[in-house]
Amino acid sequence: MRNSINHVGKCVAAAVGGCLAVSFAATAQVSETTGFQSTTWHSPDLCNAQPIKVDFDRGPMSDYGASPWFTNDLQVGLSPMRFIFDTGTTLLWATTDVCDTPACLNHERVNTAQPGLTWLYKPDGGIEVNFGPWGKMYVWLAAADFYSAALGSIVNLVFDGSIKYTGNQFGDLAWDGGIGFPSESTDVSQVSFFFGQLVQTLGLSPSFSMYGKDANGKGATILGGTNPEMYEVSSQVLLTPKKGASPGVGYLWGTPLHEVRFGGRVVPGLTNQTFFIDSGSSRFKGDGTYIYPMLNVLVGLKDAQGNLIFDKVYETVNGDQAWAGLIYRNGKGPQDYVGILPDLSLEMGQSCGGHLGDQLRLDLSPEQYSYKVDIGERAGQYMIAMHRLDGVGGLLVGSTVMDLVYTNFNYTTHPDGSFSQGNMYLYRKTQGEQPKGYTCLPQFDVSVPDYPNN
Repeated sequence: MRNSINHVGKCVAAAVGGCLAVSFAATAQVSETTGFQSTTWHSPDLCNAQPIKVDFDRGPMSDYGASPWFTNDLQVGLSPMRFIFDTGTTLLWATTDVCDTPACLNHERVNTAQPGLTWLYKPDGGIEVNFGPWGKMYVWLAAADFYSAALGSIVNLVFDGSIKYTGNQFGDLAWDGGIGFPSESTDVSQVSFFFGQLVQTLGLSPSFSMYGKDANGKGATILGGTNPEMYEVSSQVLLTPKKGASPGVGYLWGTPLHEVRFGGRVVPGLTNQTFFIDSGSSRFKGDGTYIYPMLNVLVGLKDAQGNLIFDKVYETVNGDQAWAGLIYRNGKGPQDYVGILPDLSLEMGQSCGGHLGDQLRLDLSPEQYSYKVDIGERAGQYMIAMHRLDGVGGLLVGSTVMDLVYTNFNYTTHPDGSFSQGNMYLYRKTQGEQPKGYTCLPQFDVSVPDYPNN
C-alpha cells in the first residue's frame, strides 16, 4: 500500500502592502490526514481578499505560436483593450495610437491624449523589443491607470506603449497587449509587475490559476487562488520548480519532465528534461534538441495508400533556412488519418492523486496535438502543434495542453517584497474538453522500447 501525502507547505511570512502574506515553500511534509494540498490560501487573520475571476474568450488561431485567449476585462485609462495573461514573459505592454502601421491598425489602441496617461521615456525610434521570428516591437515607457470591472478598482502601472511593429505576425494576434506573469519578479525591469501590484494593493494571495475550454468554450484566470468547482481535487498533480538550461529564460515556469512518448514508445532525448508552461503560447516549442525528436516520429508516416501525411515547414533561423514544423498535406487534417497517427503522452509530476512519487501521464490525441489555422497565410490548413524555437532550453507548451487541464501557479514571497516560483499543480477539469488520458502512474512504471534516433 502506497503512502498518501499532504503537501503542507512551510509558511514564509512577509509584510506586503500592509498585509502579512503567507506563502507555501516548495518543501512538502507528510500528513496522515489527507492526500492533497489546498492550493487556495486559507489565512483569514492575514490576507483575506477573495480570489477574483477574470473571464477569457478564445479568438482566431494563427500559425505563429501565440495563444488565442484574451480578456476584455481590462482597460488602460479610458481605452478598452484585449489582454493576454502571459506566464512566458516579463513584459507589460499595450498597443498605442502612436503606432499607425498596418499591424497596429488591426488592434484596439491606447488613447495617449487621455487625461492621466504620462509618457515617462520617449527615446527617438523607441526601445527595441525583439520577438525573434515574430519581428520587433518598439516602445515608449508610459504610466496610466488600469481599470478592471472584475477587480473593481484602478491600479496605476508603468507599461511599454507600443509605437511600431515590424512583421505581419503582430497584426494577427488575438490580443492588443500582454501582461506578464513571470515566475521571478526580479526579472521584471522597467515596467510594473502587474500581479505583484494586485497582491500589494488588494491583499490577494500570491497564487493564480487558469483554465480554457469549459462547457461553454470559455476560459478564465483566477487571481489569488483557485475555483474548486472547476477541477477534481483528487486528480491533483504536484509540479515542483525546475529552471531550464538556457540563459536569460529564468522567468519561465518550469518543472521536471520525466518522459515523452508517441504510441506508448519513449521518444529519445526528452527524458529528464525541463517542461515549461507558457500561457502566452499555443503549440509545443523548443530548440531542435527538444522538438526534432518529436517531429522525427511523425515526418515519415504514410497513409493507407503509401503517401506521406506531412510536409516539412521551413523558416529562417539565424539567417539560414531550417526545418521548423510540419503541415498536413493536400489540405487534410488529423480526422483523415484515424488509426494511423499515434497518441502523444507526457509524463511528469512529483505526486499524483495524493501519492508521493507517482507521476501523471497526460495523453493527447492527434486531434489535440494538431490545430487548424484560422487567420494568416495558412488559414484553413492543419498544422502539427510542435515548432522549433531556439533559446528555450527545454520543452515549452501553452494552450495545446493548458486548454485540457486546470493549472495552478504559486509564488513564494520574500521579506524584500520579491516573488519567486513555488509549486505548480495540474488537475483534471470538471467540465469542457478533456485530454484523451489523465492517468496516475505508479512510481516504478515499466517503459516500452524507445523510438530509434533519426
